[in-house]
Amino acid sequence: MRRALIPFLVIVAVVLSLRAGATMEPGIDYFGDASDAIDAIVRGDVTGFFAGQPLMGSFSLLLRAPFVAPVFHSSIETVYFAGAVPCLLATVVLGLALARVAAERGQSAAVQGLIAGLAVINPVTFRALHWGHPEEMLCAALCAGAVLTALRERELLAGALLGLAIATKQWALIAVLPVLLAAPRRQLRLLAMAVAVSAAFYLPGLIADGDSFGATAEMAAGQSAGAGSTTPWNVWWPFASVSDSPFGERYMAPAWVGVLSHPLIVLLPIPLAALLWRRRDRRPDDALLLLALLFLLRCLLDNWNNDYYHAPFFLSLLAWETVRRPGVPLLSLAVAVLIGISFWPDQTRIFADSVGDAPLLFALYAAWAVPLAVLLAVALYRPDLLRQYHRRHGAPARPAAVRDRPRPGGDRQHDRAPA
Repeated sequence: MRRALIPFLVIVAVVLSLRAGATMEPGIDYFGDASDAIDAIVRGDVTGFFAGQPLMGSFSLLLRAPFVAPVFHSSIETVYFAGAVPCLLATVVLGLALARVAAERGQSAAVQGLIAGLAVINPVTFRALHWGHPEEMLCAALCAGAVLTALRERELLAGALLGLAIATKQWALIAVLPVLLAAPRRQLRLLAMAVAVSAAFYLPGLIADGDSFGATAEMAAGQSAGAGSTTPWNVWWPFASVSDSPFGERYMAPAWVGVLSHPLIVLLPIPLAALLWRRRDRRPDDALLLLALLFLLRCLLDNWNNDYYHAPFFLSLLAWETVRRPGVPLLSLAVAVLIGISFWPDQTRIFADSVGDAPLLFALYAAWAVPLAVLLAVALYRPDLLRQYHRRHGAPARPAAVRDRPRPGGDRQHDRAPA
């Protein structure tokens, strides 16, 4: 069954990726969000750049500007795709790094190629391009890369990657504690580097135009007037009701959901990281599993959850499977398929449009995302329960090189993940 399942999942994942690519309308949000800021930088208009600060941080904008400059007078689609190139290259770099990890663990060339390819070719990548948010892939790769680098005890580089991630999207704050837990020592040095790098990108915007900076921060925190809108792919949807809006009928969540959801997402890493830190037999690479769990919870708890929001979760899960589990990353393959199916309807402009299909979309998404979050939590905090389950059901033991070892903090020589 396993031999048949692997090619089946690969084929379905590729088909869903191609379908997502074929139906996308490139750059929908880009033209109302990042486009003006990037254009201003290319023209050398610094004042215009700071006057209309988009939701994303300035690192992505500055990184994309040199790629936009040569095609600045081309079609808007060409300009958009040119700017998306460095963001996609970040997933290529992460995929190659993970393939190297797999090679060092003795995995076959086929497994290495599958891991590298899956980091780039998956439904989430094409949906991020569809909505005009290639920076989501950049930030996701930076977060996973920061944890991987911290596992190799390269604190300054890990801090720099974490700082660049925060300077790309505000949700990267979720990765701070997992990165610190992955570092075996000199955590304060890592944190100082992250703060310095992110501040270098945020402070100019705050100083140049504080009003624009504050408005953007408020919107990113989910405290703006539109926070009551909700999609079917989150745990809050059962509390929503259909209301009229300028865009037609839409599901609207109660006001308390908009106020609660984003602060909860930001604060949840504190108790979950503390629980992992207190686990005596934790391994350093458990930080990757914590990162994946936190990013999945971010999707479940965000009342405005969308398909491309799963980019950091998916890449973190792929990184954890590569580092921790031998062979083909079956769980990541299955998640790629489930995401592609869950977001199958073609939401062209407003992804809460599918009012009639919302109950089905909610049920389909919750049926796998909620149990998966529970499974990841059990694997993170009570791995002994999974070991007992495998023993009772006669599941084959994993090779000794990757089997869990109940030692405080993990074995630095054997459990430390190469990156």
